[in-house]
Amino acid sequence: MRLFPIPRCLPPCLLLVLGLAGPAQAAEGDVRLKEEVARCVPLVYDAPRDALALADRLLALPALPLAMKIDAVSCRTSALHQLGRNDESRQAISQLQAMLRTPGLALGEYDQVQRRVAFLLLRDGRIDEGLRILEALQERSIATGNIGGQILALGHIALVHAEQLDDPEGALHYQQQALTLSGHLPRPPRPQDVTLNYNHGCTLLQLKRYDEAGRAFDRAEHIARRLSMQEALLHSIRSDRAEILRARGHRRIARSELLAVLHWQERNNPLSRVTTLQYLARIALDEGVPEQARELAEQAATVAEAGRFPGHRERLELLAEISIAQGDAAKAHGYLRRARQSDRPGMSEESLARLARMQARAAQALEPARVNALQEANRDRLLRDIALAIAALLLVCVAGLYLRTRRQQ
Repeated sequence: MRLFPIPRCLPPCLLLVLGLAGPAQAAEGDVRLKEEVARCVPLVYDAPRDALALADRLLALPALPLAMKIDAVSCRTSALHQLGRNDESRQAISQLQAMLRTPGLALGEYDQVQRRVAFLLLRDGRIDEGLRILEALQERSIATGNIGGQILALGHIALVHAEQLDDPEGALHYQQQALTLSGHLPRPPRPQDVTLNYNHGCTLLQLKRYDEAGRAFDRAEHIARRLSMQEALLHSIRSDRAEILRARGHRRIARSELLAVLHWQERNNPLSRVTTLQYLARIALDEGVPEQARELAEQAATVAEAGRFPGHRERLELLAEISIAQGDAAKAHGYLRRARQSDRPGMSEESLARLARMQARAAQALEPARVNALQEANRDRLLRDIALAIAALLLVCVAGLYLRTRRQQ
């Protein structure tokens, strides 16, 4: 079933991956160096060129500890992808995979890095490899009772439905499950909560469920404004809201919003322009200016190809629609033929079986009794941590009072 009359939102999995909290903990190195490494990944979306420069500078340091080197290469890989430097990105992925195979390496400390690798493998068409990593991560999160990891696994399943199976309604089902499970966690909001709500809004937008999409974007923005390093996503939300305005007939306001977003994206993250350019092309088409619509749509296609952005068929269908508006039936037919030919090849039997296993595990993990048990465990852990913190504070106060009394004596 194909339900993509509008362009896709920003790539959801990359948002999910980059929304994770900082890099793995390194036991070595000074605090300043650790802070530099931790700063790299959050820069990838808002300023990928700066992230790449920082990663290269870190990797040029002599005797960089392995933990920091893994995080720096991971950051560099994502930045190269954002800049559309595909060959270099693939080389960096291979380097990162080799580092993760280092004998004695505690892979459990590098879940975030592995998720980035899996996303880039999926985006590069290496579906079996990407799913193999994601399945292992899901198994580990269930075995350790890690609800956060299980939420991310649901997000990964949703991504495969959206991008590999072209099934937005299937993606919506798993996004809703992830959001429900996330609501059970007694913790402050995290970047992954922003991306879960944003991805949910994007899927609803694809399905033309505009009111629900708007509410999902509202939730995402509310959380994003309480966190740092969310500028790229906030601009994407603004762009998607403009598409809702266009669909409701408010083209002038929508265009003004999109042009403001495009100005920021051109300076900070060129790859994220794809969706905004397509939204602008749609407005030009609505207003009977197909020449301008074609220019914008072709520009979006060029940027998208550089970044392996999903939705190739939808971009061709938009160009076909523009050709029809220009009265060029032959060109429209050519675009539609290419769109049919560009359909993604079916997932292999191995990949489909792996996805089915992941879905079965997710369903089992979401049984009410299991969720309640995990909630109790997390609540007990939270109360224990609070009690320990209070005890430590009281100990400090008592020690201070004792020392003060001794000095007075």
